[in-house]
Amino acid sequence: MNKYSLEQLVLKRINIMRQEMIRIALETGMNSVETIDYSQKLDRLIYLHLLHFSLNDRAIHSGHSAS
Repeated sequence: MNKYSLEQLVLKRINIMRQEMIRIALETGMNSVETIDYSQKLDRLIYLHLLHFSLNDRAIHSGHSAS
């Protein structure tokens, strides 16, 4: 699987998780433990996406490493 395909897979997962979090929030409330837990999981996935795709791409294009 190439980097583009992997990124598309991660973005799809982020969107699915976002929709699921909204559903949970509507059912249990914005401040429920379930909503907050799911929001934190989504935050971690978004952070990993930024770390592995967006930040690395910017570093490559600017000639610096993303470390």
